[in-house]
Amino acid sequence: MYNIDNKNNFIKGAFTKLLKPFEESIKDIEKITKSFGLAIKIHSDIIRKYQSDVTEPQINHSLRVALILSEEIKMNESDLVCSALLHDIFNKPDLSQEIKDHIKIEIGEKVYKTISFFNKKTKKNNNKSSSNGAGAEAIEIQISKIKKADIYVKCIILAERLDDIRSLKNSRRKDKIARFKEETQKYFLPLAEQTNEKILLKLIIALYELK
Repeated sequence: MYNIDNKNNFIKGAFTKLLKPFEESIKDIEKITKSFGLAIKIHSDIIRKYQSDVTEPQINHSLRVALILSEEIKMNESDLVCSALLHDIFNKPDLSQEIKDHIKIEIGEKVYKTISFFNKKTKKNNNKSSSNGAGAEAIEIQISKIKKADIYVKCIILAERLDDIRSLKNSRRKDKIARFKEETQKYFLPLAEQTNEKILLKLIIALYELK
């Protein structure tokens, strides 16, 4: 079981790190804070598998993806950080139109457009190929869509893949490790090579450390 104190400490520390590069902009601070608050609200009752062996709050993954882009890749753009925090909200099947309108008005059309790429249908296809190994066709269709997307979508997807690989580092699921390694080498490294050299390097290192 995930320790509640560890959860709170991670969330607090991660949010503080996210805000640090934007200390000089009240507008950016407000936008990121609104995105963070909305992500917390939407993901409050959602957990995910971590290392395929234990569970953790879904918000932890969203925070790590945002931190990869901001802290590690140094892409300190508030719209990108907000999009990373909210990229998984369509996992919630009953996401209301009110929340969608709130994002457009309070956080921005750019963020809404970015996270709309991660809609339920797209996410379902991606999960099917990664989680159940349902053939190369589904992931090839997904990669084809990603290649046509803008830089924000590509970077979020690559950061998400990096977090997923890191989460498998100490996993006992050797079958899943093998599948993720094969997928990443075939599809995500070429995408990273065309998108961002820093993400490419971190993916290569994460794959090397994945035994």
